[in-house]
Amino acid sequence: MSGNAAPPEAAPGRRERRKLEIRGRLLEAARGLFEQKGFGATTVDEICARADVAQKTFFNHFPTKQHVVREIAEAFLDDLGALVEEARKRPGSTAERIAHLFERAGEETARAGPRHRELLAEVVRVAQVDRSGDETTRRLHAAFRALIADAEDLTREHDVAFLTEMVVAVFAAILLNWKSLDGYPLREHLEEAARFIGRAISRPGEAAA
Repeated sequence: MSGNAAPPEAAPGRRERRKLEIRGRLLEAARGLFEQKGFGATTVDEICARADVAQKTFFNHFPTKQHVVREIAEAFLDDLGALVEEARKRPGSTAERIAHLFERAGEETARAGPRHRELLAEVVRVAQVDRSGDETTRRLHAAFRALIADAEDLTREHDVAFLTEMVVAVFAAILLNWKSLDGYPLREHLEEAARFIGRAISRPGEAAA
């Protein structure tokens, strides 16, 4: 055996495994309660009771309830990234790819149910207005930027960073309206918004009809 072989990576110790197990229980409990009751109606005490941990233990892992949402946001952003990749692989113009993305996002979001929308809107709110959500903001923008960064059919009047900001702003505003307004036609507005964005960011003659 060579004396230069790298030692195998050490497995997590008992303390670290216990810490990860408790964190996972807290996240699972919070996600279930958010889906059941909504984000606003769920208390830290209820999360602790469902996870069977003391309140002090919760705050050892998460400073606030909003920090739980940020961690749950990772799964949402992963799903959104998968939808972006699906759209990027489609033939056609950038406007048509954005239309496909918004249509798929509307389908998946509506399928998740009414309580899920409050959690999803809270994720978007954190990314838009909460300065401590900078990493969520970065990932949300990165997901949309990937769709338009290399496009050849976009207007030259604005750079990619600005165009990405506008796409994210429209997408986020529609989700927040869906959360706040009863009967809000989510899928219809996402489809209309995609057409609007497609016309706004494309060079003349490039947008889909």
